[in-house]
Amino acid sequence: MSEPGEIEYCHSWNVRRNRVGVALSEDEARGRDAAGEQFIAALRPRGSRQPVLVTVSGQTDTISVTFRDQHGRQNLKYWFVKADDDERLFLRTVMLWEYPNDDPKLRQSEATKVEELSFRPDGYVQRIVMDHVERMKDTYEYDDVPVADNWEPVPEFGDYWSIARRERGARPVSEPAAQHTR
Repeated sequence: MSEPGEIEYCHSWNVRRNRVGVALSEDEARGRDAAGEQFIAALRPRGSRQPVLVTVSGQTDTISVTFRDQHGRQNLKYWFVKADDDERLFLRTVMLWEYPNDDPKLRQSEATKVEELSFRPDGYVQRIVMDHVERMKDTYEYDDVPVADNWEPVPEFGDYWSIARRERGARPVSEPAAQHTR
């Protein structure tokens, strides 16, 4: 089976230019991984113009995965946390950003809508939707949500394609009464 794309490693990512900021060789990144130090794996899927950024942080036992829209703006981010067994990751938080138009120069802070989903292994989900245009913040809570799609094996160094999947399963469908705050 062929590789799904290329991987570049770096210490930092240049958001403005949408490219590696401070590059790392594969050996340097592997050393950082072994030492539990943070690094970024920039995955470039075949056929996609936008990289998927996988930030590995051994000190906090987390991996975040950042997706960009066709204009290069961050529009989806996953935060995985290592489970107690050290063999699995759990997708704990998902953030989504919506922008008012197609302007590639818009910054994340200029998003018109931000949604945060927080998951627990017991199936509890909290969803917060902040609509900056309507100046509204809605909070939803769900119980007994299936979270089987939130589990991933801890990837070996360089094998990040599975956690870098944008589609991860269904979101909660039923909308309970929202709690509005202004």
